[in-house]
Amino acid sequence: MKNNKLIILLSLALLVIAVSCNEEDFVVYGTEESIKVTDPYLQVLTPVISFQAGTPSYLMEIQVVNTDQSSRISAVDVYKVFTDIVTGNSSNEALLGSYPLGTGTTTLIHDELTYADLKEGLTVNGGPLPDDETELALGSGWSLRFVGKGANGDVPMNGSIQISVLSRFAGLYRVIESTYWRIGVVTATWTGQDRFIGSVDETTFSYNDYWGNFAWDGNSFNFTISEVDNSINVPILVNGALFGGHRELNCNVEPETFGYAPCVGSNILIPDDLNGKHVIKLTYGYYTNGSGSREFYEVLEKL
Repeated sequence: MKNNKLIILLSLALLVIAVSCNEEDFVVYGTEESIKVTDPYLQVLTPVISFQAGTPSYLMEIQVVNTDQSSRISAVDVYKVFTDIVTGNSSNEALLGSYPLGTGTTTLIHDELTYADLKEGLTVNGGPLPDDETELALGSGWSLRFVGKGANGDVPMNGSIQISVLSRFAGLYRVIESTYWRIGVVTATWTGQDRFIGSVDETTFSYNDYWGNFAWDGNSFNFTISEVDNSINVPILVNGALFGGHRELNCNVEPETFGYAPCVGSNILIPDDLNGKHVIKLTYGYYTNGSGSREFYEVLEKL
C-alpha cells in the first residue's frame, strides 16, 4: 500500500512538471511590445553636395527620427571642417548651425547654405578661406558631422555630408542636338537625354557613363578645355578605355577621318556667365579596322 501511495505521489509530481514545461511552450518572445528602438538617429538625404562658384546656395537636407524615451534629443548641431586639396591641410572645426527638432517622431531639417555660411569661423593654411570663392581649388571641400543635444548630454550621430568644390562648367547637362554616324549612315540620336560632366582638375573634365548614345556604366572619357580660347580636345581615354573599335578619333589629330560629324565649329565651350547655361559642342569617335569610322556629334547645355 505504501508503495502504491509513493507511486501515485511520484506520478502527480511528474504531471505537474510536464504541465509546467508545456506552459513554457506557449510563451512568445520578441514581440513588438518587448522590442523598441530608443536611440534617435538621422537619415542623410543629401550625402554629396556639388559646390560651384557662382551658385547662390546649396540645399542641405537630413531627417531625424526621434523617440519619446529618455534618450530623446531636442536639437541637432552641425559641425564643418574644410580640407584644401593643394596642401592637404584641414581647417579647425566650427559650428555650422543648430537645428531644433519638433515634438513628433520625425523632423525634416533642410537649409540653404551659402558660401558665407560655409567659410565663417574657419581657418586653414594660416588664414581664413578666400572671400572670392573662385579661388577655392577644385577637389577641396567641406565635411559635415552631426551631434544630437539630449537631456543627458551630447549624442554623436552616424552620417556625414561631403561638399566638394567642382568647376563651374561641371554638372548636369542636357543634350540639345546629337547625331551618330556608323560608317556614314545616321544610326541614332539622343537629344533630350541628360549627361553628367565631372571636373578632374582646372582644365580636364570627365564625360561619365556614356559614349555618345551608348550606355557605358562606370566608364568615362575625358576632355580638356583651353583657358586661352575655350577650345576642346576630345576624347582623352581614361586608362586606355575605348568604347569600341581599334582607336579613338580626334579632330585635332586626324580630322580627315570625320566625313560627316563636323570638326569646324565644334569642340568648343561657349560660357554663359550670366545664367550659367554653358554650352559644350563635341565631335569625337572611334575607328574599326577593315570597317571604318564611327562618328559622334552632340551639343550639351548646362541645366
